[in-house]
Amino acid sequence: MTNEEIIEELYWAAHISGVFNEFSTEVTSKLLDKNEMDRISVVESVYYQYVNNGLISKEGQLRL
Repeated sequence: MTNEEIIEELYWAAHISGVFNEFSTEVTSKLLDKNEMDRISVVESVYYQYVNNGLISKEGQLRL
C-alpha cells in the first residue's frame, strides 16, 4: 500500500466516524505549523490521537 493509499484510508476512517472536518483541520494545522514531519507521519499521528481519544470508532479503525 502506498503512502497516498494509507492517507486515503485514514481520512475515510475519520469520515465514517463522523469527524472528517475536525480531523482534516487538525492535520492541516499541524502541516502548517512549520513541522519537520512529512504528510504521512502527520496524518498517522492525528489518526492515532483520534483513535486513542475514542473519536474514531472501532468500525472506522484500520489495521496498519
